[in-house]
Amino acid sequence: MPLSYRPPRWSPTGAALSLLVGLAACTVPGREPPEPQIVVTQENLRGKETPAGQEGPAPLWSVPVRRLDQPLTQLGQVVVVPDGRELRAVDRSTGQDRWRHPFPVSYQYAVAGELIVVSASNGGPLEVLDAATGATRWRAEDTQDVVVQQRNVYHRACVGTGRSATCVVVARDVRDGRHLWKLPADRFARVSDDAVGVRPPHAAPTERYVVVRLTASTRTYTVIAASTGKAGAGRLPSRAWYGFLAGDLLVSTDHDPPRGDRLCTVSIATVNAATGARGWSGEVFSGRREDGECVKRLAYDHSGLTMIGVGTRLVAVTADGRPQAVDLRTGKAEWEGTSPGVPINGDDRSVLVRRTADEGELALLDMDTGATRWSAPDPGMSGTSASWRASVTRRLVAVSGTVGERPFVLVHDVSTGRQLGRYPGWLAGAGDDWVAVSRSGGPDGIALDLHAF
Repeated sequence: MPLSYRPPRWSPTGAALSLLVGLAACTVPGREPPEPQIVVTQENLRGKETPAGQEGPAPLWSVPVRRLDQPLTQLGQVVVVPDGRELRAVDRSTGQDRWRHPFPVSYQYAVAGELIVVSASNGGPLEVLDAATGATRWRAEDTQDVVVQQRNVYHRACVGTGRSATCVVVARDVRDGRHLWKLPADRFARVSDDAVGVRPPHAAPTERYVVVRLTASTRTYTVIAASTGKAGAGRLPSRAWYGFLAGDLLVSTDHDPPRGDRLCTVSIATVNAATGARGWSGEVFSGRREDGECVKRLAYDHSGLTMIGVGTRLVAVTADGRPQAVDLRTGKAEWEGTSPGVPINGDDRSVLVRRTADEGELALLDMDTGATRWSAPDPGMSGTSASWRASVTRRLVAVSGTVGERPFVLVHDVSTGRQLGRYPGWLAGAGDDWVAVSRSGGPDGIALDLHAF
């Protein structure tokens, strides 16, 4: 049993994650097919022309890529491109390669300061790279369930297999790989990577404690001192969904409504992480899809976010379907939206809302007050599509859209909602002043365009 229910994020193994535009599933690993094909989702354009109708600034640069399963991100003057089984860093201004780093298996990457942690998706090697040069700082073998924070890396290590396996949870310093501590555990033990307002590939801050479940049989979240491995007093039952830290609180959630409940109830319990003193326990609510079914999640499951919010502020929905922000210390609503809507994305300043979780017009709310800054028409792509993506940064909002079967990316100004661009293709990443779009590159595979604003 895993530590918690884990909705899909930007996983290389997810079926047709659709910022991704990859090579055909039948491609033999390590061998280029003679005629590459573009595979996306049910909205694919295989055999069709690239959609017309580009509006806005032309690409600053365009580069060919093999496959995109994870979002791009910027570190200093380089943009990190997770290209198949190779991690690349290209110059932010020119798109020229700064460095390339191959990896032997499918991987996920995380950013911790000026370091990039690359780890095997299903257990295996781990490497920590210098973002500027691509040089390996340190590596480890046979790691499982790697969780990266800004100062620490956690993973499980086991000797043997199945029920006879002997395991430990290991904490290392992300800078040099130095062992900080290890604790006896079973083969299901895991450190939680659930967090409020943290969007991969950027790692969560390293707090005083980390949330761990050391054995499946205990069904308990325990806080462990991040620097020493010493157990704190905070403990809560594991209720199959999330266990995370919010400030000095250990928080546990259950998003499955009780039998007969039609309000999409999400139950929350909190305790003080250091002392174990009981905190607020109560309810918030999740949004609904167009068909009326509860989505249960508090952020769209392909947004990268587990939950929207900042600090101890959690963004959810009211019982009557309006967005709200709740203080987890007290359970009181800091604000409630004036109109129905489901929060689907956001950052520490803004909350992106859609009429329902998968359909309808958009609105951008202020994180501090809940006031509506602007609204925009329905982009046309259903949130149930694996191609749906949205990203909110300090200056830009980018969302996926379609006209018929033709996908495009819309870019809006955060402050005014003014449409800055419309580009055929799929959203592959966004920064404060740029948006990356992947599109069919014809017989050469995939083209990756970076548009600056």
